[in-house]
Amino acid sequence: MGRSSNPYFKFKQFTVWHDRSSLRVCTEACLLGAYASVDGVKRGLDIGTGTGVLALMVAQRNENLRIDAIEIEPSSAEQAQENVSQSPFAERIRVYETALQNWDKEKGYDFIISNPPFFENHLLSTNEIKNQALHTESLTLAELANSVAQLLLKKGRFVVLLPPFETQKLTELMQEKGLWPVKQLQVFQREEKALFRLITTFQWQNKPLQIEKLTIHEGDGKYSEGFRTLLKDYYLIF
Repeated sequence: MGRSSNPYFKFKQFTVWHDRSSLRVCTEACLLGAYASVDGVKRGLDIGTGTGVLALMVAQRNENLRIDAIEIEPSSAEQAQENVSQSPFAERIRVYETALQNWDKEKGYDFIISNPPFFENHLLSTNEIKNQALHTESLTLAELANSVAQLLLKKGRFVVLLPPFETQKLTELMQEKGLWPVKQLQVFQREEKALFRLITTFQWQNKPLQIEKLTIHEGDGKYSEGFRTLLKDYYLIF
Protein backbone atom coordinates (compact mmCIF):
# COMPACT_ATOMS: atom_id res chain seq x y z
CA MET A 1 0.00 0.00 0.00
CA GLY A 2 2.77 2.49 0.89
CA ARG A 3 1.02 5.77 1.59
CA SER A 4 -2.44 5.96 0.06
CA SER A 5 -3.10 8.83 -2.38
CA ASN A 6 -6.87 8.52 -1.90
CA PRO A 7 -8.59 10.81 0.63
CA TYR A 8 -9.57 7.74 2.65
CA PHE A 9 -8.52 4.13 3.25
CA LYS A 10 -11.27 1.57 3.73
CA PHE A 11 -10.70 -1.35 6.09
CA LYS A 12 -13.03 -4.31 6.59
CA GLN A 13 -14.78 -2.84 9.64
CA PHE A 14 -14.09 0.89 9.40
CA THR A 15 -12.93 3.68 7.09
CA VAL A 16 -10.10 6.10 7.82
CA TRP A 17 -10.20 9.51 6.16
CA HIS A 18 -6.77 11.13 6.05
CA ASP A 19 -6.99 14.08 3.66
CA ARG A 20 -6.72 16.61 6.53
CA SER A 21 -4.33 14.65 8.72
CA SER A 22 -0.61 15.32 9.15
CA LEU A 23 0.21 11.83 7.85
CA ARG A 24 -1.75 9.43 5.70
CA VAL A 25 -2.45 5.78 6.49
CA CYS A 26 0.69 3.82 5.61
CA THR A 27 1.77 0.19 5.52
CA GLU A 28 4.06 0.29 8.54
CA ALA A 29 1.38 1.88 10.74
CA CYS A 30 -1.04 -0.86 9.72
CA LEU A 31 1.58 -3.45 10.63
CA LEU A 32 1.93 -1.88 14.07
CA GLY A 33 -1.81 -1.88 14.64
CA ALA A 34 -2.17 -5.50 13.58
CA TYR A 35 0.92 -6.83 15.39
CA ALA A 36 0.61 -5.18 18.81
CA SER A 37 -0.69 -7.65 21.38
CA VAL A 38 -3.87 -6.49 23.10
CA ASP A 39 -4.59 -9.74 24.94
CA GLY A 40 -6.01 -9.11 28.40
CA VAL A 41 -5.63 -5.32 28.39
CA LYS A 42 -8.46 -2.95 29.27
CA ARG A 43 -7.12 0.61 29.25
CA GLY A 44 -5.04 1.91 26.36
CA LEU A 45 -3.28 5.09 25.25
CA ASP A 46 -2.47 5.92 21.62
CA ILE A 47 0.28 8.55 21.55
CA GLY A 48 0.12 10.72 18.44
CA THR A 49 -2.97 9.10 17.01
CA GLY A 50 -2.92 11.04 13.70
CA THR A 51 -5.89 9.62 11.76
CA GLY A 52 -6.88 7.37 14.66
CA VAL A 53 -5.95 4.26 12.69
CA LEU A 54 -3.99 2.55 15.48
CA ALA A 55 -6.73 3.11 18.07
CA LEU A 56 -9.30 1.72 15.64
CA MET A 57 -7.23 -1.33 14.75
CA VAL A 58 -6.54 -2.40 18.32
CA ALA A 59 -10.14 -1.66 19.38
CA GLN A 60 -11.30 -4.10 16.69
CA ARG A 61 -9.28 -6.92 18.28
CA ASN A 62 -10.25 -6.37 21.91
CA GLU A 63 -13.86 -5.50 22.73
CA ASN A 64 -12.94 -4.76 26.37
CA LEU A 65 -10.27 -2.19 25.51
CA ARG A 66 -11.02 1.49 26.08
CA ILE A 67 -8.57 3.90 24.48
CA ASP A 68 -7.50 7.48 24.98
CA ALA A 69 -6.07 8.76 21.68
CA ILE A 70 -4.05 11.97 21.92
CA GLU A 71 -2.92 14.19 19.03
CA ILE A 72 -1.17 17.57 19.14
CA GLU A 73 -2.13 18.77 15.65
CA PRO A 74 -5.65 20.27 15.53
CA SER A 75 -6.80 19.19 12.05
CA SER A 76 -5.49 15.66 12.61
CA ALA A 77 -7.24 15.42 15.98
CA GLU A 78 -10.46 16.65 14.40
CA GLN A 79 -10.30 14.10 11.60
CA ALA A 80 -9.38 11.31 14.02
CA GLN A 81 -12.49 12.15 16.04
CA GLU A 82 -14.60 11.99 12.88
CA ASN A 83 -13.10 8.63 11.92
CA VAL A 84 -13.74 7.24 15.38
CA SER A 85 -17.31 8.57 15.55
CA GLN A 86 -18.19 6.81 12.29
CA SER A 87 -16.68 3.49 13.40
CA PRO A 88 -18.24 0.58 15.33
CA PHE A 89 -15.89 1.38 18.24
CA ALA A 90 -16.91 4.99 18.92
CA GLU A 91 -18.03 4.30 22.49
CA ARG A 92 -14.62 2.91 23.45
CA ILE A 93 -12.27 5.51 21.94
CA ARG A 94 -11.84 9.11 23.10
CA VAL A 95 -9.76 11.54 21.04
CA TYR A 96 -8.04 14.48 22.75
CA GLU A 97 -6.22 17.40 21.13
CA THR A 98 -3.19 17.69 23.39
CA ALA A 99 0.53 17.06 23.64
CA LEU A 100 1.85 14.05 25.52
CA GLN A 101 3.90 16.42 27.67
CA ASN A 102 0.63 17.94 28.95
CA TRP A 103 -1.24 14.66 29.48
CA ASP A 104 -2.29 13.76 33.01
CA LYS A 105 0.50 11.51 34.31
CA GLU A 106 -1.73 10.30 37.14
CA LYS A 107 -3.61 8.16 34.63
CA GLY A 108 -2.51 4.53 34.36
CA TYR A 109 -2.57 2.28 31.30
CA ASP A 110 -1.90 -1.40 30.76
CA PHE A 111 -1.42 -0.80 27.02
CA ILE A 112 0.35 2.08 25.25
CA ILE A 113 0.97 2.23 21.50
CA SER A 114 2.80 4.81 19.40
CA ASN A 115 4.15 5.52 15.93
CA PRO A 116 6.17 8.56 17.06
CA PRO A 117 8.08 11.19 15.07
CA PHE A 118 11.68 10.15 14.49
CA PHE A 119 13.50 12.58 12.19
CA GLU A 120 16.20 14.52 14.04
CA ASN A 121 18.65 17.01 12.53
CA HIS A 122 16.96 16.85 9.13
CA LEU A 123 15.84 19.78 7.00
CA LEU A 124 12.38 20.78 8.07
CA SER A 125 9.52 20.90 5.60
CA THR A 126 7.70 24.17 4.94
CA ASN A 127 4.58 22.29 6.04
CA GLU A 128 4.38 22.83 9.81
CA ILE A 129 1.69 20.15 10.21
CA LYS A 130 3.91 17.53 8.57
CA ASN A 131 6.88 18.67 10.65
CA GLN A 132 4.99 17.91 13.86
CA ALA A 133 4.19 14.41 12.65
CA LEU A 134 7.66 13.55 11.36
CA HIS A 135 10.19 15.51 13.43
CA THR A 136 11.06 15.07 17.10
CA GLU A 137 10.85 18.80 17.81
CA SER A 138 7.26 18.14 18.95
CA LEU A 139 8.12 14.97 20.92
CA THR A 140 11.65 13.78 21.60
CA LEU A 141 12.48 10.15 22.33
CA ALA A 142 13.55 11.18 25.84
CA GLU A 143 10.16 12.81 26.47
CA LEU A 144 8.43 9.72 25.10
CA ALA A 145 10.39 7.39 27.38
CA ASN A 146 9.82 9.57 30.43
CA SER A 147 6.06 9.83 29.84
CA VAL A 148 5.61 6.12 29.14
CA ALA A 149 7.48 5.27 32.35
CA GLN A 150 5.04 7.45 34.29
CA LEU A 151 1.90 6.18 32.56
CA LEU A 152 2.50 2.44 32.13
CA LEU A 153 1.16 0.14 34.83
CA LYS A 154 3.47 -2.50 36.29
CA LYS A 155 1.97 -5.32 34.24
CA GLY A 156 1.44 -3.16 31.17
CA ARG A 157 3.08 -3.16 27.74
CA PHE A 158 4.29 -0.40 25.44
CA VAL A 159 4.44 -1.12 21.70
CA VAL A 160 6.28 1.27 19.39
CA LEU A 161 7.32 1.50 15.73
CA LEU A 162 10.64 3.14 14.82
CA PRO A 163 13.58 2.77 12.41
CA PRO A 164 16.56 0.72 13.70
CA PHE A 165 18.77 3.61 14.90
CA GLU A 166 15.95 5.34 16.75
CA THR A 167 14.87 2.01 18.26
CA GLN A 168 18.33 1.59 19.77
CA LYS A 169 18.25 5.12 21.19
CA LEU A 170 14.78 4.62 22.67
CA THR A 171 15.74 1.23 24.10
CA GLU A 172 18.63 2.80 26.01
CA LEU A 173 16.32 5.49 27.37
CA MET A 174 13.65 2.96 28.34
CA GLN A 175 16.15 0.74 30.14
CA GLU A 176 17.25 3.72 32.22
CA LYS A 177 13.62 3.87 33.40
CA GLY A 178 13.48 0.12 34.12
CA LEU A 179 11.55 -0.87 30.99
CA TRP A 180 12.91 -3.65 28.79
CA PRO A 181 12.33 -4.88 25.23
CA VAL A 182 10.71 -8.30 25.44
CA LYS A 183 9.42 -8.78 21.89
CA GLN A 184 10.47 -7.35 18.54
CA LEU A 185 9.31 -7.64 14.95
CA GLN A 186 11.98 -6.87 12.36
CA VAL A 187 10.28 -5.48 9.24
CA PHE A 188 11.87 -5.69 5.79
CA GLN A 189 10.30 -4.18 2.68
CA ARG A 190 11.79 -7.03 0.62
CA GLU A 191 14.00 -9.94 1.59
CA GLU A 192 17.09 -8.45 -0.07
CA LYS A 193 16.56 -4.98 1.43
CA ALA A 194 18.06 -3.59 4.62
CA LEU A 195 16.12 -3.63 7.88
CA PHE A 196 13.31 -1.06 7.48
CA ARG A 197 11.41 -0.75 10.76
CA LEU A 198 11.24 -2.38 14.19
CA ILE A 199 8.09 -2.92 16.23
CA THR A 200 9.22 -3.32 19.83
CA THR A 201 7.23 -4.29 22.91
CA PHE A 202 8.54 -2.98 26.25
CA GLN A 203 7.56 -4.24 29.70
CA TRP A 204 8.79 -3.73 33.24
CA GLN A 205 10.06 -7.32 33.41
CA ASN A 206 13.57 -7.99 32.10
CA LYS A 207 13.05 -11.15 30.03
CA PRO A 208 14.90 -12.62 27.03
CA LEU A 209 14.06 -10.70 23.86
CA GLN A 210 11.92 -12.64 21.37
CA ILE A 211 12.72 -11.62 17.79
CA GLU A 212 10.50 -12.25 14.77
CA LYS A 213 10.97 -11.24 11.14
CA LEU A 214 8.48 -10.11 8.52
CA THR A 215 9.00 -9.25 4.86
CA ILE A 216 6.27 -7.05 3.37
CA HIS A 217 6.75 -7.95 -0.30
CA GLU A 218 7.93 -11.05 -2.12
CA GLY A 219 10.39 -10.81 -5.00
CA ASP A 220 7.54 -10.52 -7.50
CA GLY A 221 6.11 -7.50 -5.68
CA LYS A 222 3.15 -9.34 -4.17
CA TYR A 223 2.44 -9.17 -0.46
CA SER A 224 4.15 -11.94 1.51
CA GLU A 225 2.19 -14.70 3.19
CA GLY A 226 3.23 -13.39 6.60
CA PHE A 227 1.97 -9.91 5.77
CA ARG A 228 -1.30 -11.26 4.40
CA THR A 229 -1.85 -13.35 7.53
CA LEU A 230 -1.23 -10.40 9.82
CA LEU A 231 -3.52 -8.00 7.93
CA LYS A 232 -6.26 -10.43 6.82
CA ASP A 233 -8.76 -9.12 9.38
CA TYR A 234 -8.24 -5.54 8.16
CA TYR A 235 -7.41 -5.27 4.46
CA LEU A 236 -10.26 -5.68 1.97
CA ILE A 237 -7.90 -7.22 -0.61
CA PHE A 238 -7.26 -10.19 1.70
